[in-house]
Amino acid sequence: MASARTTYDVHAVRLGTIRADKSGTVYGYPKGTVLDVPIWAAAIEGGGRKILVDTGIRDAAKWSEIEPHTIAPEETIDAALAELGWRRRDVDIVINSHLHYDHAENNPAFPQAQFYVSDEEWRWASDPSSAQAWAYDLEWTGDDVTFMDYCLVQRDHYDVMPGLRIIQTPGHTPGHQSVLVNTEEGVLCVTGDAACMMENLTLPTPPGTHIGSALALASLQKIADLSDRVLMNHDPELTRFQGSGFPLTPEVRTP
Repeated sequence: MASARTTYDVHAVRLGTIRADKSGTVYGYPKGTVLDVPIWAAAIEGGGRKILVDTGIRDAAKWSEIEPHTIAPEETIDAALAELGWRRRDVDIVINSHLHYDHAENNPAFPQAQFYVSDEEWRWASDPSSAQAWAYDLEWTGDDVTFMDYCLVQRDHYDVMPGLRIIQTPGHTPGHQSVLVNTEEGVLCVTGDAACMMENLTLPTPPGTHIGSALALASLQKIADLSDRVLMNHDPELTRFQGSGFPLTPEVRTP
């Protein structure tokens, strides 16, 4: 990746929990294994900027009508950022891997930020397929955050800053994107839902919800080819505010 001398600090920030069957994150996994699936965002700092990849959920009760969701007191957006010494107004940039509710519901909490989402995701989210329409049931714009606050990324390998690159990783949704970050431990990929858990990469297999297996598998291969480590946004093995030792990216062999 370009600008390898520019490195960033990255921390995993927990913004809630979904109690869900593992088959929902790992396609083909036998049903019956119920997990407390964490909702992670990545807090990135460097180059004089504070950056969030994804913003988590705001309304656990609303989404619990589908399956149980919880937000512990320390997992609210304000409380979680405070443990890093951040305030919402300190966040300069928000990158959404995609616009599903568990990755974007707190977007309106950052009216001062510049947002980055793929153009394809913006168009898909505005008129999603019937199978995924429920997951976009939120307002990611409003009185404070408008269309003008979003940079709609239209190409692959888009450098937000030196050493911080967006790559297109479709499959979970048509416009899904992941983020490559230069760190002291190598290139870390914040995968979003391109890979939810390690089995997605090691088997390999798409996330439970996807719009095309070939697209999803190609994105897993791309992540493996371009990164040294992964921060998967639903990885149950991460710890709150983990800032190093993220899982090594395994070799991926797709058909």
